[in-house]
Amino acid sequence: MINNETNIEHLNKLIEKHSDNFVIIFFTGGMAGSALCRILNSHPEFYYKQKYLNQTEYNDPLKFPDSVEGFFVQDHSWLGFKQQHLGCVHTSFYTPWEKENSFENILEYFKIVSENRRIVLKTHDFSLIPRFKQVKRIVLEGDPLDRGFYKKYEVEDYSKENVLRFKIQNLMSSDYDTFLETYIQLVQELNLTPKVNSVRSFILMWLERQERFKRTLS
Repeated sequence: MINNETNIEHLNKLIEKHSDNFVIIFFTGGMAGSALCRILNSHPEFYYKQKYLNQTEYNDPLKFPDSVEGFFVQDHSWLGFKQQHLGCVHTSFYTPWEKENSFENILEYFKIVSENRRIVLKTHDFSLIPRFKQVKRIVLEGDPLDRGFYKKYEVEDYSKENVLRFKIQNLMSSDYDTFLETYIQLVQELNLTPKVNSVRSFILMWLERQERFKRTLS
């Protein structure tokens, strides 16, 4: 039987061989990496499936469910139900290197590439940055954004790597002009079809939920 490490190595080689089909987001907890993943997936250039959106009401990565307050909760021993349901926007795919996602269907990534689709992956494992030199790599940096219980962290010096060092707080800003300038830069960098209003609506909802959790529920 092929173990998960073997599957992951096959996936790593697929990413290296078809680097134009992948974008990888590197981030630590609290840096809105899942929010950025949803934003990118909402553009027609990227692949997603509703079953990975942690809600069953809308086939749209940017739509919050209406029947409940938040997205379905994932099984993280280090993050409770309240934090996840009210403050997180996790997806159930796109993180093949994380131990808790060891049962991801790796074969689906091969299928996506065979259809020449682009896909966003995300990880907390910064050690993978040097491996995927030909892949578009986005490193999130700045102040932690969500739920108010993460400490500031410093991103290592990746000046020798051709990474996009992205200040996520500018995209998720409450100031419209700051958001718009950053979003358009991201659209141009990744050659995307702009979806300004949809993305802005999602960000405002996300900001409201972070503030509510921080003020009244944390």
